[in-house]
Amino acid sequence: MRLSDLIGPTTPAGTALFLQWEGYHVFSIPQREVLRSVERVRLFGVGGKRQTCAESFTECALREGQEEIGNVIKSLTSAQKTLFLRPDGSFQCIDLMDEPIRPRLIWEKRTHSNHGSMADSTQAYYLVAFNAELSAKPQPHNEIAALIYLRDEHLTQMQSGKELGLQDWVNLGVKIEYQSEMLIPESTILLPHGTVFLLMQECAS
Repeated sequence: MRLSDLIGPTTPAGTALFLQWEGYHVFSIPQREVLRSVERVRLFGVGGKRQTCAESFTECALREGQEEIGNVIKSLTSAQKTLFLRPDGSFQCIDLMDEPIRPRLIWEKRTHSNHGSMADSTQAYYLVAFNAELSAKPQPHNEIAALIYLRDEHLTQMQSGKELGLQDWVNLGVKIEYQSEMLIPESTILLPHGTVFLLMQECAS
């Protein structure tokens, strides 16, 4: 299978990055999440929608990474395998051909949030997520309110389904770095989303 067979040039799609820094997995909280509700916010992989159909997924991943966390992405690296996350939550390992950098995850989303450009769409949205190496510590920029740093044991705790507030996670060793003048209440519940699900499953296995 080729990636272009699955995702056409006009199909709504974007990218995300699997990032690690000093033993922590790095996730983002967009400002739109905080503006929508401070009671519960979702964790996202760094990334976003491709700008045009001519933009490759690797170009999109690098551009979005620079926009959101600064010029700290050393390189994208091929994953050993590509997992396809279906709308029902099931995973399938797929063999991609002719991809110079193999993505780690492709997520087919059929249920969209109540905001953003896909809010009222019934069309599928595809997220293509890559492994990436960092050359320096990332910093939240532009639309990113904060970066959240989680260890494997935190992902295992999330897998249990117990919902904890931000301060509870900080007490357990989670780190948070805010963009200037941004702040999230200590009671805010952190919700796993997107790339976090794959990492949670890997930590639980």
